[in-house]
Amino acid sequence: MSRTDAARDGDRRTDGIGPDSDRVVACLIAVVLALSLTIPIVAGPAAAIDQVAILSPEQTQVEAAPGETIEIDVSLRSQGGHGDEGVAAVALIAQYHPDYLEITDIERGPWLEGDGTEIRATETDARERGTTILEQRREPAAGGTTGTGTIATLTVRVADDAPAGTTPISFDESDIELTGDYPSAVVDEPVTVAIDGGDESLEAFDHPDPDEIDREPAASSGDDAAETDGGEPVSGFTLEIALVAVALAVYCLSAGRDGRR
Repeated sequence: MSRTDAARDGDRRTDGIGPDSDRVVACLIAVVLALSLTIPIVAGPAAAIDQVAILSPEQTQVEAAPGETIEIDVSLRSQGGHGDEGVAAVALIAQYHPDYLEITDIERGPWLEGDGTEIRATETDARERGTTILEQRREPAAGGTTGTGTIATLTVRVADDAPAGTTPISFDESDIELTGDYPSAVVDEPVTVAIDGGDESLEAFDHPDPDEIDREPAASSGDDAAETDGGEPVSGFTLEIALVAVALAVYCLSAGRDGRR
């Protein structure tokens, strides 16, 4: 070996620059590109959840006497989600203190209607647990619904022996389903019932998890089920890309080490 060739070989060993190192660099670039493919997929749900639906009563505070029955309209405002997604289904969950209030009836409003679809509504009454659930679904979902309107009307009776004070009806466990694969965040505003002119808060009630309440079978659409199932492979696809990228990186580094021996 000439002195010049030895010097070049020494440079390759010292600086780590040579055919093997070039191969490692190329492989690492491929890894970065593979991982970059996962970014739009992972970022999608985070961006879509920024679309907020707002549930609020027509009146945030109403006054009633013991034994009195009142009606409360609940409105929904939603612009849907990304890509012109509309609202396909709403589960309105009203929770209250059963010692002071009782929801004797709940009727759906016209908000979900339109585009020649039918509205399948199911009511679950768990008065002893202070919970009433009204589930509504468009069939077919079509493009869904957006805008502002009445989603339900509650008929509420104040207990005959209810003490003077204030007690809320909350909707914070409610759920909104869009026509696409991503969820919609829900912001709710409760309605406060002031009983017999009282202005101090009455005792709170420990409500059960709505998922623990047996509900009436809710109507479901085959198209909706297909959309929900269709979203799951996205996460699996993302995981597969990440695993392939890691395996590729390990292989490239091993190949580089073997080539330098």
